[in-house]
Amino acid sequence: MRKSRAQTAETRQRIVSNASRLFLTKGLASVGTRDIMAASDVVQGGFYRHFESKEQLIAEAYQATVDHVFAMFEEAIDGKSPKDAIEAIVTMYLSQSPTMSEVDLCPLSALGSELKHEEKCIRDIAMLGHQRFVDLIKAQLTLLGLPQARIVAMGVISSLVGAVTLAGISPHQATANEILRDAREYILRDII
Repeated sequence: MRKSRAQTAETRQRIVSNASRLFLTKGLASVGTRDIMAASDVVQGGFYRHFESKEQLIAEAYQATVDHVFAMFEEAIDGKSPKDAIEAIVTMYLSQSPTMSEVDLCPLSALGSELKHEEKCIRDIAMLGHQRFVDLIKAQLTLLGLPQARIVAMGVISSLVGAVTLAGISPHQATANEILRDAREYILRDII
């Protein structure tokens, strides 16, 4: 029996959602299409009915994750002053942890080291997400009247992604907390 278009779309969305979660928590190289299809309760042979390749799925999953993270940022800063908006974004970003919902994690810090080994189309999507993040911070800095808002925004993003990445690999929670605390203080006290 053939599935309706709505059922096919729902199945595809479920696959993308599970792929996002698995990629963010286990990494791109560690997760195979078999893992994703099993988590989605879809037979392995159904993968190619929905996607041309694993790379296409990675690209779609990455984009879906970025869209979700930015929806959270936009909701968090709605109606706030530029300074409060930046503080909200910085606090949210530095609050990423394994206890958070996997879909709330930023793929730049969760997958950054793996992305450099991926195909150009995936790296391009990652860089579009990065640029979107820079533009979000730059807009708030511009409203604050900071000179060279784009350069400062690039520095803020680099500090955020780097701090979360380093905290994530730290073997000691105390060190991870110190990295995140110091990054927050540096950005909010010394930059903004």
